[in-house]
Amino acid sequence: MSHGKPDRRQVLRGGAALLGTTALAGCAQAGGLDPALDRVRPGAEGEPARGGVLRFGLSTDPSNFHPHISAGSASDTVVQLVYNGLLAFDADGEIVGDLAREFGWDTDTRYEVTLHSEVYFHDGSRLTAADVVHSFELMLDPDNGTTTGPLLAGVEKVSAPSADTVLFELAEPNATLPFALASRSANVVSRAWWEGGADPRTSMMGTGPFTFVERIPGVSLTFERFDRYFVPELPYLNGIQFTPMIDDYARVTALRSATVDMIDYVPATHLDVVRRNPRLDLVSDTTFGFGCIGFVTDRPPFDDVRVRKAVALSIDRKAILDTAFLGNGEPMTGGLTAPSVADYANDLEGTYEYDPDQAAHLLKKAGVRGLDLSMVTTSSYSVISRPAEAALQSLRTAGVDVSLERQEWLTFRDTVQARTFPSFSWGTAPAYGDPDAMRDFVGTGGVWADYLKFSDDKVDGLLAEGRRTRDRGLREELYHKAEERVLDLCPWVLTVRREQGEAFHTYVRGFFHPPKGAWTLIALRQTWLEER
Repeated sequence: MSHGKPDRRQVLRGGAALLGTTALAGCAQAGGLDPALDRVRPGAEGEPARGGVLRFGLSTDPSNFHPHISAGSASDTVVQLVYNGLLAFDADGEIVGDLAREFGWDTDTRYEVTLHSEVYFHDGSRLTAADVVHSFELMLDPDNGTTTGPLLAGVEKVSAPSADTVLFELAEPNATLPFALASRSANVVSRAWWEGGADPRTSMMGTGPFTFVERIPGVSLTFERFDRYFVPELPYLNGIQFTPMIDDYARVTALRSATVDMIDYVPATHLDVVRRNPRLDLVSDTTFGFGCIGFVTDRPPFDDVRVRKAVALSIDRKAILDTAFLGNGEPMTGGLTAPSVADYANDLEGTYEYDPDQAAHLLKKAGVRGLDLSMVTTSSYSVISRPAEAALQSLRTAGVDVSLERQEWLTFRDTVQARTFPSFSWGTAPAYGDPDAMRDFVGTGGVWADYLKFSDDKVDGLLAEGRRTRDRGLREELYHKAEERVLDLCPWVLTVRREQGEAFHTYVRGFFHPPKGAWTLIALRQTWLEER
């Protein structure tokens, strides 16, 4: 779907086939699965094989299964096996249907979705439009604190005009609504299951291609094929078993030895090792993942923009990239949005080049001598901790007295949310490949804006105007101005875009890594294994 107005009754092309691809080699023993499931039945020539259990080395142990609250990429990965949203992203990063058979704008403020028929929940009950309405009412309720809620801003009403139709009515035009409907946490749940007392944080029950079998904390998560999945022939796999492997080296070693068939978060230190291995494939991007240092902007000394800019000019981004990621990625001296997403992005590069002399000058003007920068990061993800550690040398060279505390992932998230430290070093990604995704970071009320205690009426106005129009040229102009304004206010320091991806054995087929759109492993739904 483009940013232009689609036909009201736009029919998906390949949407059904999309949401069911990705699989990896079978495994000898799979926790809660019958070993007999690990048999691959070859298809006809050129057709996917059926069967087998994919063994997946997962970067961390998912802490929460809530379908509407993202608790990190590992949780998002397993949740998307069990649940469906209305829309999703295909192999090119374009928006296609998931539960939606047809979708599009009725008017500038009415978006209509027609559901696939014969969609069943894992308990055997049939999906209805009422379940979809209930799911979005949960997401829109501010008391629920959902991840998707802020993305649905402006939706005034969600209704079901018929048994297979859902209508979204907006207060004003919003060109980004399809991105919200395709987000990883915009999942549809059974109203009966939800109201029956189920705990969505520890259990899962959706319409997806796999059913949740069991979780053994720190050991495994097991999923089994759902035979009544509404997409014909999918899934191809009999099951998927995830093994949490927090240590990067252990994860890569397990892949190379074929202890697992696939891993996520391939460490930058091993990207070239994987590329050179003829038995392995790597799919990745440098569009989404980025590193940053955030400031609590209402707390001294970071309530002074000159101090924030001094830190931005004290960071040698190329050194961070070379040290932390062996050059696999790109320095970020401009805005958040990647050049592959917006044409204006290259115009902003060079705003914050490494300039310790200018940094010292700004600190002097701010009356700050010997800046003491106390910063927190997480030890759980090397893609976050390594650039944080790599930034220390250039900061100290620029005269910044910096200290770094490392915390476990959940503790770190709580610490940042509580603003316990005046600054933090994080690595994350925009929710979707559109400039409007900056809203969550710098738009008033966004999760990250709250971390930063940042709010600016001009930025908010530009973002709002960008959402109201579908004219690509005007949107580029508006978001360009918004990013210039953010760079001038400097509530955070962007450091590097990292290369991030998944690696797997060549017998794993059908998996894709969208180059834009969103970070998602939704392709696991349609992955398959070649007979070995």
